[in-house]
Amino acid sequence: MARQYMNIRLSYEAKLYIEEIQGMIQEKMTDKITPNIIDEIEKKVKDYLKPIDPILAGVSITNILKVSTSSIIEEAYYQTQNYTYQEWLKIDELLRKDDFKTDIDVGSLTPKLYLNTDVIEGLQKKQREFMKENMVRPAKMSYVIKKVVYAYYIKLENK
Repeated sequence: MARQYMNIRLSYEAKLYIEEIQGMIQEKMTDKITPNIIDEIEKKVKDYLKPIDPILAGVSITNILKVSTSSIIEEAYYQTQNYTYQEWLKIDELLRKDDFKTDIDVGSLTPKLYLNTDVIEGLQKKQREFMKENMVRPAKMSYVIKKVVYAYYIKLENK
C-alpha cells in the first residue's frame, strides 16, 4: 500500500487525544508483547527472507514496535470510516461537551505524518462530508482528524 507524507497542523485537542491513545496502546504492548513474541517475529522475518535469496539468511533482524501519530490517525480512520451521519453528530455533541485538559504539553502540533494514500483520500472525502450548510469550503483537515481521533478515543475508552 502506497504511503505519502502530509504536513498538517493538528488541533491541541487532537494531539491530546492522540497522546492518550498512544499511552493506552503502549501500555497494552508492554503487557502483551513479550521477548518470546519478539523472537518469534524475528524468526518469521528470517524464514520469509531466506527463500527469496539464500544470502538474506544472514540478515540480522531488529524490530522496533512504535506507536506513532500517523499509526493512530490511520487506525482511527479505519475504525470510524463507516460511521453514519447520526454517529458523527453524536461525536460532535460529545466533543463539544468534553472538558479536555489545557495544561498538558503535547509536543509539536505539526508532526510530519506518513499515511496510507487511502487514508488521506478518505480523510479528504470526510472534509466534504463534514461541511455544514452555511460553509463555503470543505471542513479543515485538522477538524476532520480531530473528530476521527476523538471517535476512536471514545471507542477505545468504551472497550
